[in-house]
Amino acid sequence: MLVPGDAQASVSIAVGFDQLVKDADTVGIASPVESKSVWEDGRIWTYTRLKIEQGVAGDLGTGSEGWVRTMGGVVGKIGQMVDGEPVFTTGKSSLLFMRKLKATGTWEISARGQGQYPVVVDENLKTRKIIRSATAGVLFPPRATIEVKEADSVAKLSAPAQTTSEPAKPIRLAGEVMHDRAVDEVLREVAASWKKLHPAAAPSDAKK
Repeated sequence: MLVPGDAQASVSIAVGFDQLVKDADTVGIASPVESKSVWEDGRIWTYTRLKIEQGVAGDLGTGSEGWVRTMGGVVGKIGQMVDGEPVFTTGKSSLLFMRKLKATGTWEISARGQGQYPVVVDENLKTRKIIRSATAGVLFPPRATIEVKEADSVAKLSAPAQTTSEPAKPIRLAGEVMHDRAVDEVLREVAASWKKLHPAAAPSDAKK
C-alpha cells in the first residue's frame, strides 16, 4: 500500500461545546453500515453509510440513514491516511455532530475528529459512556480561553482587596464537557444546548 507524503500529523484548535452544537445540522448516535472509497479531485475520499441508532437533535432521527464523507481511504493498492479525520469501524457506535453538504446531500463531521465521540461500555458500572476520539489529533486551547485566563489574572492583581468581580466565563471545550460521562447525561446536555442554539422559527417568520 502506498501512502502519499502529504499526510501529516494533525494539530488543531480545540472546539468549544456550544460551537460544536451550533455548527451541526444533526446530532445522534450512529454506527457504520457500509463504506466505499473513491478518487475525487486528485485525492481519496471515503463515503460511509451510517444508521442512526438514537437521534438526539436535528434532521436525522432514530432509524434513519445518511452518507458521511471523510478524507482518506484505500482505492486499489493506493491508500491515503489523513490524521485528524473521524474513523468509522464496523460494530462500533459513536455520538456524531454532523452538518449537511447542500451541494451533494451527503454529510460531514463537524470539526472533523472532534465531532466524533465513541460510545463504550464501562464494565465496572455496567453502563455506556462517551469518550474522546483518539483520531482528533493534537489539540491546542482556543485563543479566547487563553485571553480569559490572562484577563482574570490581571484583574486579580489590579483590583482593590476589598472589591470582588465576577470572572469571565471561559469557553467550555467539547472534549472536556463530554469525555468519560454517561451517555444519557451527555445526550440531555446536548439536547438542552441545541434548543438554545437552534431556536425554532418564530410564527411570523413562518408566514412570510
